[in-house]
Amino acid sequence: MTSDAPRDTRWNLRLALFLLGSGLLIYHALFFDFLNDDAFISFRYADNLARHGQLVFNLGERVEGYTNFLWTVIMAGVIWVGQDPGVWSRVLGIALAVGTLGVVMNFIAHTRGRTSPLDAIGAFLLAGAPAYACWSTGGLETQLFTCLITLGLTSYLRARSGYPERLPRSGIWFALAAMTRPEGMLILGLVAIHHYLEMLLLEKRWQPNRREWVWALMFLGLFVPFFAWRWIYYGWPFPNTYYVKTGASGFWSPGARYLWSWVSIHWLWFFPVLAFFAQRALDRSHRRLLTLSSLVIIVHILHVTRVGGDFMALHRFFVPIMPVMAIVAALGLAHLFTRYGTTHRWLTTAAVVVSIGLATAHVIKVDQHAMTDGSDQGVDRIGWLKKFHGQCEAIGKWLGENAQPDASIATTAAGIIPYYSRLYTVDILGLNDEWVAHNVPAHGHRPGHTKSAPLSYILKKDVDYLVYHPTIAKEPPGRRAAEKRLWRRRGYTWRSVKVPALTPPWWGFWQRADGNQ
Repeated sequence: MTSDAPRDTRWNLRLALFLLGSGLLIYHALFFDFLNDDAFISFRYADNLARHGQLVFNLGERVEGYTNFLWTVIMAGVIWVGQDPGVWSRVLGIALAVGTLGVVMNFIAHTRGRTSPLDAIGAFLLAGAPAYACWSTGGLETQLFTCLITLGLTSYLRARSGYPERLPRSGIWFALAAMTRPEGMLILGLVAIHHYLEMLLLEKRWQPNRREWVWALMFLGLFVPFFAWRWIYYGWPFPNTYYVKTGASGFWSPGARYLWSWVSIHWLWFFPVLAFFAQRALDRSHRRLLTLSSLVIIVHILHVTRVGGDFMALHRFFVPIMPVMAIVAALGLAHLFTRYGTTHRWLTTAAVVVSIGLATAHVIKVDQHAMTDGSDQGVDRIGWLKKFHGQCEAIGKWLGENAQPDASIATTAAGIIPYYSRLYTVDILGLNDEWVAHNVPAHGHRPGHTKSAPLSYILKKDVDYLVYHPTIAKEPPGRRAAEKRLWRRRGYTWRSVKVPALTPPWWGFWQRADGNQ
C-alpha cells in the first residue's frame, strides 16, 4: 500500500496537469472563437446531405468542392439531429484538440518509460501555441485531421517499440485521416517508406510479415471503397478543389513567407536544439521517433510551402504536425530538466519562470495582432475573418428572407452567403464549379484564388444577384452612370439595401432587371 503511494501521487499530479493544460487550451481557443467562410462550404454540403440526401453544393450538380469528407459527414449528422454546425464544429474542434493533448501526454510517458509531471510539457506547449489554439475553432476539420494523424503516428511508433498488436490500429487511424484530408495519404506514404527502409536496412528482409499485411489491409479496406465511391459519384479521381488550385506558378515565395511566419511566431528555431537533446534521451528502440518525425515534418513543410501556404492567418496547414513536434520538444526539455534540474535547481527554476513569462507575453502579442482587422501580405487576419463572417451571415439571411426560393446568386464568398440563403450559387472562384476548375487558366499566386469565372460564363448562367465580393459601406454604395448603362444593357440594375445586423449597414449588388425580387 505504502509503496504504491508515490505512484498514485504522480498519476494524480499528472491528471491535474492535464486538466490544467486542457483548461489553458480551452481558454486560449475561446479567445479566437470564430468561424470562417470556407467552413460554411462544408456546412452547405452537409445541409444538402441531411435534408435532401445529396452530398452536393447545388442540388443536382455533383461537384466535389470540399476536401474534408469525414468532417462534412459529421456535420451532416449534427444538422440531421437538429443542431447548429456553427456551434458544434467549434465544440468538437476544441474537444478533439484536448483529446490530442492526452494522446501526446500518454505517448511521452510511454517513450520515457515512466509517469511523471514532465509528461505534461508537450500538452502545455500545444495549449500555448497560437496556431493550435486558433484552429481549434474556425469550423474546419483541422483538429479532427490533427488528432487522427497523431493517433496514427503514435500507434505506429508504439507498435514498433514493443507493442506490435497496435500496428493494424494505426492503419485504421491513417485511413480515417486520409478520408478527412488528402494530406493523410502523404503522411501514410512517408510512414510506409520509412517502415520499408527499416525492413531492408535494419531487419534485412523485403517481404512484409502477417501483421504488416493486416496493417495495409486495414487502411485499404476503409480507404479504397471510399475512394471508389467518390470517383463514381463525382466523376473525377481528385476533388474539384485540386483542379482549381493547380496550374499556377510562383507559390514558393508566399509559401516561404508563410513558413517563416510560423517559425518566428512559435519560436521554432529552438526545435532542432530540443530535438538534439531528445535524441540523447532516447534509447535505440525509440530513436525511430526522431527519424520518422523528421521525415514527416520536413516533407510536410516542403509540401505546404510549395502550394503557397494559406490566405488565412495562423498557419492551419502546419497544425497537423505540431503534436509530433511537441512530443520531440517535450522529450528534449524533459531530458534537460532530469539532467540539470536537481543539480542546478535554482538556476533551472529561474530559467523556467523567465521562459514562461517571455513566452506568455509573446503569445498575448501575437493573439492580439491576429484578432485585429486587416491582412498581412495577402494573409487575412483572424479578426478580419471573424468580421467577414458576421457581414456575410447578415447578407445571406437577407437573401433567404427577400429573394424567391428559385433565385440564384454569383459570389466569391461561396460559404456563408450560400449556406444561409440556400439559393443556387455560382462559385466565381470555382471551388464548387466543375467548368471553372477545368476550363479557366490559373493565374496569380494567392492560394485558392488562382481561377475566376469569366463574366461571359456568369451571364450565361442568368444569375439573379451578382454579389461578387460583397460591397459593404456606411452609406448607400453607388456606381458611375456609364457603368450602370453598361450593366443595363446586360440586363442588370444596381441596388443598395440597408441590411439588418450588417456592419456597416449598407450592401450594394447587381440584380437582374427581370429577375426574382
